[in-house]
Amino acid sequence: MRPPFLVCFAFLVSVVLIDADTSAADLIVFQSDFPKRTKFVNDAGISVNRFLRSNSGADKELTEERAGALSVPLLERLKGIFLQYVPVSPEKLTSWLKSGKSTDVVFIRLNLQGGENPFHKPQFADWVHYADELSAKRPEMSAISTLTSHYGDDRLFRMIRMAKTKPPTENLAKELETKLMQHWVATRKDPDEVFHLFNLDTVWDGIWEKPELSTWVQYVDDLNTKHPEKPAWMSSTLTKYFNDEVLIKMTNNLKMRGPENAKSIAAKVEDDWIQAGIQHYKTPYQALLDLGLGKEADNILKQLLSKDSLASTWVKYMEAFNRKYPAYETTVIETLTKTFGDVGVTNMLRTATEQSATRILATRLETAQLKMWLDNGESADNVFELLKLDQDPKNFILKDKHLLQTWVSFINFIVERASNKRFVKAALAENLDSLEYRFEDIPLNRILNMAKKFPSLKAPATKIQTKKIRGYFANKNTPGHVFRLLGLDDEGDDILSTSQFTSWLQYVENFNRQHGQQVSWFIPLHHAYKVERLFLQAIRTPSTLKIGKTLEKEWIKYWIGEKMSPKHTIVLLLAPDDEALISPALTTWSKYLEEFNKEYPAEKITMIDGLRANYNDFELLTMFKTAQSDPNTKKLASNLEKALVGI
Repeated sequence: MRPPFLVCFAFLVSVVLIDADTSAADLIVFQSDFPKRTKFVNDAGISVNRFLRSNSGADKELTEERAGALSVPLLERLKGIFLQYVPVSPEKLTSWLKSGKSTDVVFIRLNLQGGENPFHKPQFADWVHYADELSAKRPEMSAISTLTSHYGDDRLFRMIRMAKTKPPTENLAKELETKLMQHWVATRKDPDEVFHLFNLDTVWDGIWEKPELSTWVQYVDDLNTKHPEKPAWMSSTLTKYFNDEVLIKMTNNLKMRGPENAKSIAAKVEDDWIQAGIQHYKTPYQALLDLGLGKEADNILKQLLSKDSLASTWVKYMEAFNRKYPAYETTVIETLTKTFGDVGVTNMLRTATEQSATRILATRLETAQLKMWLDNGESADNVFELLKLDQDPKNFILKDKHLLQTWVSFINFIVERASNKRFVKAALAENLDSLEYRFEDIPLNRILNMAKKFPSLKAPATKIQTKKIRGYFANKNTPGHVFRLLGLDDEGDDILSTSQFTSWLQYVENFNRQHGQQVSWFIPLHHAYKVERLFLQAIRTPSTLKIGKTLEKEWIKYWIGEKMSPKHTIVLLLAPDDEALISPALTTWSKYLEEFNKEYPAEKITMIDGLRANYNDFELLTMFKTAQSDPNTKKLASNLEKALVGI
């Protein structure tokens, strides 16, 4: 006959009310006289004899049940249930501490395991203190170990975060937060998971000002200090939400203009991004593409000069990469060439040399480009092909002047860097001679004109061009035709200082003498250039003063012959600004005015007439004021002002 269920239940209560850790020996006193193997089954068909299992080592696994995810003996769990309203005294806690009762068990005995936040329970702080004391002797039994087992990381972190907002629990929450972070470091919790726990994956605007980000950054630092053999990278997490270009733009902006705490974080993230890339053997070329610098070449040199640009970060990356992998060292020019090609880089550098802000850097990179080709064993013919000058050898010069200049510079670079310059110059002379058979007159002469600017190339280039000029003369080519054949229409504003222009002037003189003509040398210049700019520039330089004065006279002579009114020629000379009257161009216009009035006295024009034809009275008064401040034009300005008032 089965013993009544109430009898069994009363027996259980009697066992639970004995507040002591029950050993196997202790349990013998309270065991019934019924055979141990007798089964008691309740009305639901659940075996109840399991409540009488001993707590011996052999049966330990069978006697432990889970409270949440806590390992707590069944007997202790029952004690927690029946004694949940009985306060635990400090003396009892001290007794448990001496006996080494686990933090899991005490957590249950203090009735902290319910669904509500344990921070709201009065003895939670006592339990944390108990856990601290116990873990000093038994590190595996810490408060965080129990709490994470019971609640899990996510829920525990949210509890702590909520408790930090309440003054009564703020300090305890901060203490546990620190311990939780230490626990994560010890267990090497994935920074991605921590980032998610901090809700940083849902914040875009203002993420850098979030205190959670600072905490997360510190966590990754601590993690790497603890586990240097397998570093974690902040950038690996951040680039899941921001691409490399956006991320580095933000860090650079913060480093320059952000608050101090954000500046520090931004610097760490940038360095982390660099080191992560190097660790994963990301090449500088790939880094340049990841930063979005391979989209266009227009502004990359300006970025290289800016401290807060993507390009500046890329240079840091390249330098760090070269230090780490010296066998694979690369340069700025090599990476740019791989990205934009030889033609693209050459055009980019040529454009940059025309801008004051980037001229110095561009000039250095131009030299680096020549060195790169030479170090790579490229010949002059190879570079000619790299620059795609071989695709239309008859007409390429008309559209690719900058590419041609770079190619000629490379030829000069070869000579300058050669150990046996005499041998190289001899070979070069032969190569230049071969150009005569490869190119027609205009491309050939433009190549020779560029070559003559380099001392090492001047002699052989001049020799070839002199030979060509003799041929033109023998063929009775007109000066205007020879002007074009020599490529003088594309020489630029410094044409008056070139030897080829001097040779052409001599050609004009010889041609007129030979053929009894008076062909003008002014007309070809006038058609190809703004002549006023040429002679105004030339008369400012001693070496070109003479030719500048000569051209000025020809200009006056030409427009007098065309009966051009001084009211119109003034526009060709004077800029429409306050400094017009102190410009050297005023002197030229004064000469023209005088010559015009001599030639056409019936149409006499005064200086004030010419000025008023192009400027209003208010503009003139401003010009006069500026001119009166210059001793050289003070008297003229006063006279003109009187003339204006007298009208």
